[in-house]
Amino acid sequence: MSIKISDPMNKKINTFIFDCFGVICSSALSTWYKDNMLKRGLEDKNLLDVFKEFDLGKLSEDDIANYFSKYEGINSTKEKIQEEIDDYLKLDERLAGVILGLRNQGFKAILLSNANSTFFDRMVYPKYPQFKGLFDEIIISSEVGMIKPGKDIYLHALRKINAKPEESLFIDDSQVNVDSAVKLGINGFLYTNVEAFLDYMKTLDF
Repeated sequence: MSIKISDPMNKKINTFIFDCFGVICSSALSTWYKDNMLKRGLEDKNLLDVFKEFDLGKLSEDDIANYFSKYEGINSTKEKIQEEIDDYLKLDERLAGVILGLRNQGFKAILLSNANSTFFDRMVYPKYPQFKGLFDEIIISSEVGMIKPGKDIYLHALRKINAKPEESLFIDDSQVNVDSAVKLGINGFLYTNVEAFLDYMKTLDF
């Protein structure tokens, strides 16, 4: 599905910067954690720090699966846990269609993801061969050594695509990440679902 927008050369927004997990793809790691721990009333207060190390490439997928296997009440092997995590990966085909429509109209579409690139290479790209074609640039935190909400990764993305902050829209499911982008002069949208995003797009002054 696509949305018709006026000529980007004569309007304000010409670049869309999308988060991956929680936006165009389901959050595989977070969903496994929620289903296996939070639903049982158990909480890991160190998890955000662990995910940060993973997103910087300092921990591997195997490290994360092994870490999860140590949780109280988890009896699965790390290999089984990795399979379960992989099963949570889903591409939002409708949003993918919207992004492709934006690119076909001349807008830039960028992926800016806190993630470990090994998951993309092993799972995202093979499972969804069309994924790379949705974006002009794919920027993954582990490959650049920077993560959201640190300002450096947003500035890196703008430089990479030669975009101005005021002409860009950043879409993420994290309020903290959106707020950080807005502080840099980038337009921000807190993503919840594709319907809300399409409704928001209709309000923009392109």
